[in-house]
Amino acid sequence: MLSKGRLQIIPDSPDIFLHGPLREARCSVISGRIVFTSKTPRAVSSLVVRFRPKEEDMLNPAMSVAFLSEITCVVVRDGVVGETSSELPHSAASGQQMWRFSVGVPGNINETVFAPSAFVAYELVAELRTAAGFVSWAPFCKLVASAPVAVKRVLASDSVWASMASEPMNVSAVWRDRIELTSIAASHVVSDSQNIRVSGVLRPLLKGMRLLRAGFELREFISGPFDSVGENGGARGHTAARCSRDINTAVPNAAESSDCVQIRMEFPAKSSQNRAGVVIDQDIQVTGCLKTPPAYDGIQYDIPMGPIRITHELVFAASVVDECGQVHNVRLSSGIYVFPNTSLALTELPRYEHSDKDILLAAGRRWSLECAESFAGPIHTWCPNARLLEALFSPPPEYQLHAAAITGSPALIQSSSIS
Repeated sequence: MLSKGRLQIIPDSPDIFLHGPLREARCSVISGRIVFTSKTPRAVSSLVVRFRPKEEDMLNPAMSVAFLSEITCVVVRDGVVGETSSELPHSAASGQQMWRFSVGVPGNINETVFAPSAFVAYELVAELRTAAGFVSWAPFCKLVASAPVAVKRVLASDSVWASMASEPMNVSAVWRDRIELTSIAASHVVSDSQNIRVSGVLRPLLKGMRLLRAGFELREFISGPFDSVGENGGARGHTAARCSRDINTAVPNAAESSDCVQIRMEFPAKSSQNRAGVVIDQDIQVTGCLKTPPAYDGIQYDIPMGPIRITHELVFAASVVDECGQVHNVRLSSGIYVFPNTSLALTELPRYEHSDKDILLAAGRRWSLECAESFAGPIHTWCPNARLLEALFSPPPEYQLHAAAITGSPALIQSSSIS
């Protein structure tokens, strides 16, 4: 029985990382191997690798909105290996032939993202044709293999925004002069498949309030070309991760937790058997752990520009009862950024104690230092080009500090009442 063989394309990495913003990122390169397996030795006449947007699926109503046209890399042409590729050594007995390839990817393409109505995705496609022998039927001489590739954008390590975004987050707001809410996190930047430790503090400003429920949410807002107007001004929002806890009449214990949420108080809490919740008469600390889902499966990365825009916010939510018995759902939200795992390491700037990361940016002109014998006291004389220039303890140079603000949504406090 005749067999046309098997073709595989194996990228060195399933991801392509673009460093920097959309209009400033440099090009990247993706490389890999192509393996052709056949029971009988067959000569390869042409082999082409294409990097292109993924085609739409008939069973998926989402439409592709990627603007990139395909990028072609010719590995074999007329039986000759191209200059940008190489053929790996092989034996005829093994029945395998392998080639190395590399494809340049521009830095201004849109990142991979999947929305309910549209998506941006890419793939590598290898197309191989064998030399026509006694079997010249076209389908028998052509093989096609594909592999999905995710394009991810990470922070530029030398940017001011990256260093400021990695600083701890501490946001506070006051609700109706009754309760002050504070949300605390280790950084403004998180990654997918990560446990986020967050904490919040409720500080009473008025007596008579009681706490019924407290927790945290990681909200995601998607704005696509075919989305209808949603609750966030055109963005469709959903909860990517949540952890919360109900406060019953029992006195909360520091060791007791529910859904990775702990309630801590400095003094024993006051509660009543006839009324739910605990009295907010002291600072109440709420600590939780949010488990972010994997990328493209429950959560997307932040995308500020493109046909599909993604934003996230961290919400500290609490249900309180006022002195009249009315329930209020208070929410303190602040912007947070979701980036790939490698972006967290890239945001760490070199420190002075890391000598291997010191780089000489500029070097001044060399001057010879001579001691002036005709003058008394510790006065040094500089001699540039045989001309004397006396320097009497010149003051150090002055530097101007440039401050930059993080671009993101400011802290927002919302409330809703339930009669």
